[in-house]
Amino acid sequence: MASLQSAMTPAIPADPGAPLVRPRSVTIASVLVMVAGVLFLLIGALSVGSAESQVQDQAKSYNTVIAQCKQYYGGIGSSVVPTTASTPASLATTVVAATALPSACAAVTDLALSDSQLSSIKSSIRTFSVVLIVIGLATAASGWFMREGRKWTRRVLIGVVLVQLVLAFLFQVSNTITLLSTLLIVVGLSTTFLGKASAYFMGVALRKNQH
Repeated sequence: MASLQSAMTPAIPADPGAPLVRPRSVTIASVLVMVAGVLFLLIGALSVGSAESQVQDQAKSYNTVIAQCKQYYGGIGSSVVPTTASTPASLATTVVAATALPSACAAVTDLALSDSQLSSIKSSIRTFSVVLIVIGLATAASGWFMREGRKWTRRVLIGVVLVQLVLAFLFQVSNTITLLSTLLIVVGLSTTFLGKASAYFMGVALRKNQH
């Protein structure tokens, strides 16, 4: 416990008259954050470019579910015939019809996605893609200026993590790369609140206040 407390307690900032030396931990944190920013930018850009194919995949998945509902449960909506037979393990699991159980098929009313629905899906994909690009830019910029001990970079990164949590848990907009990027931000950000890194940020803030 004593060693943990010592690590959490920053050293006294350097004399404002002496040069401020950036700790290696801050440099490492900066690199981790900038890598996360690049990954967000990459995912956002690729998502924008593949919006059309993603929409087509959604339409194909929907059609697959409809076909399965017809094959195993007699149709969709009011046409669904309840059955006690076990659901085939091969049925598709999609956001359209849950696990394709009879109750899920009964909740589906359209035989195919309409043009307006497909357009809405495409708009959502592009919106979330732009959000990821903005997150990537904000993250990369924060990582760059973090090297200089700017306190606002930590506030921005905390905001980025919170936005990512909202996207992941409320909108299910996440994948392995976005989760990895978020983890890199958390790790990098955490190190700036420890030991010499925290003292460095404090020293920069004190020097800025004196000027």
